[in-house]
Amino acid sequence: MKNEEKYITEEHQDHVKWTKDLEFYTEDLAFLRKQLEEVSSKNTATEVKQEVEKYQNQFIIQKNEIDILNHAINAEEELLVENVVDNPVAVDHRKVEDNVSLRDRVETFAKLFKEMKEEFNTFLAKNF
Repeated sequence: MKNEEKYITEEHQDHVKWTKDLEFYTEDLAFLRKQLEEVSSKNTATEVKQEVEKYQNQFIIQKNEIDILNHAINAEEELLVENVVDNPVAVDHRKVEDNVSLRDRVETFAKLFKEMKEEFNTFLAKNF
């Protein structure tokens, strides 16, 4: 499989978009936590409490993954900056290797987050 290349500016734009997306997911998680707290305070049934605990754990895992992805994106962005500083000539015409692995991780996170949120919304509809 051939490594794909992108212009430095395109790669930077991807990093900016991913970072903004992760900020949105962080805000969304805060909102989901508040909803979970409301459900937890209104329901004392054991099965609901178990589901609440499950979602609390999932939210922690999601937040940790957001932190890991942000760190990886920042590391990649630092490499781009280093590349530009080392050779500032014709930056907008140079290409770098696309980090397909990071791209896949961000896309997979978005897909899994969406699935988790849909499942959580179903839980909310039954227990709110």
